[in-house]
Amino acid sequence: MEKRKPTNEVILSEAFPFLKDEPSEKYDFIYIDPPYYCQRNFGEFQDTWESVGDYMSMLSPCLEHAHRVLKPDGNICVHVDWHASHHVRLGLEKVFGEDNFRNEIVWCYNSGGASKSHFSRKHDNLFVYAKDSERCKFNLMREPYPRNYGDRDGFHPEGRIMNDWWQIGILSTTAKERNGYPTQKPLELLERILKAYTNEGDVVLDFFCGSGTTGEAARRLNRGFVLVDKNPKAVETAKKRLQNVAVDLLSVMDEELGI
Repeated sequence: MEKRKPTNEVILSEAFPFLKDEPSEKYDFIYIDPPYYCQRNFGEFQDTWESVGDYMSMLSPCLEHAHRVLKPDGNICVHVDWHASHHVRLGLEKVFGEDNFRNEIVWCYNSGGASKSHFSRKHDNLFVYAKDSERCKFNLMREPYPRNYGDRDGFHPEGRIMNDWWQIGILSTTAKERNGYPTQKPLELLERILKAYTNEGDVVLDFFCGSGTTGEAARRLNRGFVLVDKNPKAVETAKKRLQNVAVDLLSVMDEELGI
């Protein structure tokens, strides 16, 4: 079977107006890293809200359209943290249904700062829901055993089956891949997600694209992508980043991205 040519776009738009005009069942996978309801001004964007109800009134209509634009065998991954994770999960249950819950992936990391009044909060929550749990894609992944078991019986040569607790370092201030955009996520994290839930030629949507990590991961794995953000700085950062990826991969993306 001939592989589909990935489609790649970076679009300046609010999430909801973009989604409502998209055709149904267009995307193979959706990953979003929306605002966290952390009540902070990041400079490039503000994550401040009157209330959690105000926050969910922004996100819930986007989730409804996300369900519509997913293909029948597609999944969505919503990346949040402790601030509103419980509200977001309930919102996902309402739209996708509790029977279509696939995983709560816990991304653990070490970073500066420690609380003396509670355990330090050093993980994010990635909720994965399928459009149809009987049809959704999932590629089994393995990781090395904690120690070398050689050729002993019962141990797979490619390692143990991966679980839902991932230890991946956050980007340091001097990391080579860092592009200066706040809340940038590690490429390793996005590559692992896309390997698990997509195949080559699939098209991935990220309508809170920020620094463009989803696009870079997709491009390197031969997936198509559509990146959307309302922040002109995010769109500029993502386009520049993807130009550099194109050079790294000896590919020309100027026409595809409209740069």
